[in-house]
Amino acid sequence: MFWMVRTALLIIIVASAGCAPRPSTVSIPPGPLPQMPGYSDYQNAEQAFENGLYAEALDGYNTFLREAYGDRFVDAALFKIGKIYRLTGRNDDAMAVFSRLNREFPQSTLTPDAMLEILELLFDSGDFEAVTSHGRVFSARIDPDLRRLQFFTIIASAYAAMGSHLDAAQYYYQGWRIASGAEAQTAWSRLKDSVEKLGADDIQQLIAQVTDRRVTGLLLYRLGMGFILDENYDEALDVLNIFVKQFPEHPDFQDAADMIQSLTERARFTPFTIGCVLPLSGSYALFGQRALNGIELAMSQSLEMNAGIPWRLIVKDSRSDAGASVQAVEDLDQHKVGAILGPMSAAEAAAARAQAKGIPILVFTQREGIADIGPYVFRNFITPQMQVRALVSFAVEDLGVKRFAILYPDENYGRRYMNLFWDQVVAFGGVVNAVEPYDPEGTDFANPIKKMAGIFYDVPKDLTAASMPMIHPPLQTVITNPKLSGRELIDDPVERISGIPLDRDAIDELGRRTPGRDDQWHPIVDFEAVFIPDAPKKAGLVIPQLAYYDIRDIYLLGTNLWNSRTLLEMSGEYMKGTLIADGFFAESQSETVKAFTAAFQLTFGRVPGIIEAVAYDSAMMVFQTLRQTATDSRRDLKQALLQVKDFEGVTGRTGFAQNGEAIKDLQMLRISNGRFVQVQRTPEPETVIQSQ
Repeated sequence: MFWMVRTALLIIIVASAGCAPRPSTVSIPPGPLPQMPGYSDYQNAEQAFENGLYAEALDGYNTFLREAYGDRFVDAALFKIGKIYRLTGRNDDAMAVFSRLNREFPQSTLTPDAMLEILELLFDSGDFEAVTSHGRVFSARIDPDLRRLQFFTIIASAYAAMGSHLDAAQYYYQGWRIASGAEAQTAWSRLKDSVEKLGADDIQQLIAQVTDRRVTGLLLYRLGMGFILDENYDEALDVLNIFVKQFPEHPDFQDAADMIQSLTERARFTPFTIGCVLPLSGSYALFGQRALNGIELAMSQSLEMNAGIPWRLIVKDSRSDAGASVQAVEDLDQHKVGAILGPMSAAEAAAARAQAKGIPILVFTQREGIADIGPYVFRNFITPQMQVRALVSFAVEDLGVKRFAILYPDENYGRRYMNLFWDQVVAFGGVVNAVEPYDPEGTDFANPIKKMAGIFYDVPKDLTAASMPMIHPPLQTVITNPKLSGRELIDDPVERISGIPLDRDAIDELGRRTPGRDDQWHPIVDFEAVFIPDAPKKAGLVIPQLAYYDIRDIYLLGTNLWNSRTLLEMSGEYMKGTLIADGFFAESQSETVKAFTAAFQLTFGRVPGIIEAVAYDSAMMVFQTLRQTATDSRRDLKQALLQVKDFEGVTGRTGFAQNGEAIKDLQMLRISNGRFVQVQRTPEPETVIQSQ
């Protein structure tokens, strides 16, 4: 039924896209004329006009105007001359005469008709924009009691011809309000046709302007149908419910009631049934399997905690392919699942299809704007925006850092993080004193580091080291000074790749520590923290070279990719001021995380990571919401998920914004004794109210 109605609506819209009709001209019948100069000429001209003798009539009217231009009926004679010119195909002359009448006799009762003639001439010439511009001016000048249906109709028709359907509907509405008899029915048909061409936004704007119950009913019904065509089924259901309650006498009442029933049935699902779309084969199969393990553990624990609830999980392989992901969503819709977990890759295509089907979907991806696809799309994953906000917030509010530098790989990933980080620094009241890109394929970062520290160019002779003081703020007490045991962990890998000797003693002999050397440096470290958004192996080459150029005692800020043993082995000794933000920390002291990690290791024989943890939390949120609401409506489930604000999961406290984006508390990690440990944020002081 739904698809039949939708197709019928499309046919109606296409079929009604033709040109709007042009109104006929209203003529002014001759009346009794008093004795005056040129009277007989005027009377003869009138008689000739009625008999279709236009040349004779034109001579008579012109004679009358020559003899009695200042007397009565001059406006009537001008109007008839304009009519004769138009009837005989002299449209330019007709336009000139009607314009003269409009200009010289603005108070004449024939002026509205002259204006209408001008609009018709412009319409016939195809100058629709001129029709609308003149029409707006004329409508402001004409007395409301003298307005004609044809006046509004021709303006509306011009707007329709230009594709401005909202403006057309507004003028058709004004025309219908003053129409009567048979004209009213014709005006109503034109108004209906114009409304059917409007989108949902235009209809809502028009609803706010109309005051007639009949038109309001028409607009509400069309708005509901418009939302269906836009696949905004929730809005359609809301509007149609209002329509059937307020307009039971409307001829489209039964059609709206049937549509409500169809939309309601469409949103129903098999209770406690959840779908899952993950890349279990293809290039992302490893990550898909990790996510599935997290979901399977959540399923197992939910079955144990909620004995008697018939939980059912239907898993589909997206094969790391957009087409397969879309087909998986189609299949899960046939199985009547209540929500879908995943996918990770090809998430946009799957999310768009789930939105069209009205199925809540929780995707695991960093793709920008994916939650904006529609109200049924949720994203629960750690994003670049979350990371940089957490880093900058902690650095500024907890560590007191105000001055930053950014050293980033000159490619899309690095540039994206650089812009996000810079924006957050400004938002938190800090400043970025240095921004330098580097070659993402390179291994020698001397030039960007020197530029960042002001030692790339020769120092002018009139400047001394004393005039450019070194800024080395002490690290906060939250950062310890661990020493890795075994220098072989940091010497060999970096030296082998970059060729730079990174022995601590060798580095300490360079720079200002040996004033007699020719290659001494005097870096201007006017920043307290440097952000390096790169992968562990590349960051492991950059960080020791900062120390090589005597940039020390600063905070090193990185992405969650730094949570890697590889980075610690390459550069651990130079990372005492390192801070990163991550969505999950398996070694957390949280009892919730400990229990999850232990259960996961027992079940799957390995330590879970961020993918497993996010998938586990997502599944748990859906299972918990289903149990609490006990609903079989996808719409109600979507609304309930939007109300999740403080779910205490293994990835921290999580909730959803109204656009479906996850709101998460990320974990702050630092390095201690050669490994990452969790940092506790400084609690805000509580207000103490003393008793009187």
